[in-house]
Amino acid sequence: MPAKEFELLKPLSERNPFLNFLGIELLDAGEGWVKMKLTYRPEFLQPFTVHGGAIYSLADAAAAHALMTRIMPEQYPTTVEQRINFLKAVKNQDVFCEASIVNLGRTLAYAEVAMTTADGILVAKSTATLMRLDIARARKE
Repeated sequence: MPAKEFELLKPLSERNPFLNFLGIELLDAGEGWVKMKLTYRPEFLQPFTVHGGAIYSLADAAAAHALMTRIMPEQYPTTVEQRINFLKAVKNQDVFCEASIVNLGRTLAYAEVAMTTADGILVAKSTATLMRLDIARARKE
């Protein structure tokens, strides 16, 4: 049986135009963590490996979704700062990631994200600082 966090996030994730455009999918979620996937498309190549921007977008989405499991529906996340280290090139493969909230403060949260290929090879690591926005402020901005 899926966790309540997954049930809450899945419809939101499926309606997100940017995630749909890139082919980023929420696979699983629990309190403070998510698993997501970027489905490979040849349009991501530059020219022989997957562009880092596509992988970064996966990391950013995953960090935000991990925070959403802790703060929704009263608040929404926004990224303040994110760093990424690319460790191995990705060619014709999907990229999977796991993100978790390491620290949750009243205003800011800190997340870590690991990205791998289907066979578990680590391709990138990312850290992110995110801000918690009240729903009224999130809708206004």
